[in-house]
Amino acid sequence: MDNHVLAWAAGFDGEGWAAAKERGVQARINQAGPDGIPEVLLKFREIVGVGRIKGPVLEEGKQPLYFWEATSLPDLTRVADLIGPWMCPAKRAEFESALGIALPAAIWPGSMSEELAWAGGFFDGEGTTYLEKHRTHANHFYPALYVPQSADEGTAPELLRLWAAIGFGSISGLRRPKPPHRPYRRWRVVTVAKAQLALHLLWPFIGRVKRSQAQSVMKVIHTQPDLLRGNPAFGPAGSRYCLRGHDKWTARIRPYRSRGRNLGPNDPHQCLTCVRDAARAKRNGMP
Repeated sequence: MDNHVLAWAAGFDGEGWAAAKERGVQARINQAGPDGIPEVLLKFREIVGVGRIKGPVLEEGKQPLYFWEATSLPDLTRVADLIGPWMCPAKRAEFESALGIALPAAIWPGSMSEELAWAGGFFDGEGTTYLEKHRTHANHFYPALYVPQSADEGTAPELLRLWAAIGFGSISGLRRPKPPHRPYRRWRVVTVAKAQLALHLLWPFIGRVKRSQAQSVMKVIHTQPDLLRGNPAFGPAGSRYCLRGHDKWTARIRPYRSRGRNLGPNDPHQCLTCVRDAARAKRNGMP
């Protein structure tokens, strides 16, 4: 079987679990689905070739819950043999504890494409793409890719692996929701360019639901006007002269002193003459 398919299936180690029970062993992967059995569970079942899909479990205020489940030692052993090499440490430890054997040697990190396949499975199980309201521009949105993950200590290895596979994004500090939810951290991408690049990398490996979700978000993004950056009065970014004709290079009165960014005395991002004129007008009560 193709390694990319197995790596994708291993991406569900962020969502699933395995454990020894009184009467044997058990492994499960949960997925909510408003329109019937989620396709990712069907795909996972087809890849591993064992287990059953059950549900829905109905709870008021929540989407119907479906789950893949395996409850026999041979079935769990087969799953571990197939996708164990691509699992993260936490799920490898769960399977080894449940089965009482060592899993096949880990190959994380694998090739770039295999890591992206794993990231696609992880995103299919845990991730989402949504619209975030702009803080300063009403009725304007920006895209966000979001994946949360809890860990008993530090940052979940799954988030670090996702960050390494995509190559960018930010991992938040620890967030503490109300009980019974566990503290978690999140990986996010929130700029248009980076969201498009992240989706481009994940696209070959994510399913129909996540693709449709991303397409809906990016459709809104591409139908709204681009925001102007900077102050138009300062002229095009990087130009020497502002729109009023002031020479930015000779506008400085006091000796240059860096305030952290160290852009040099000829920083072209703003016109100091315009800044002084605006401050003077404000002091004099002019509109």
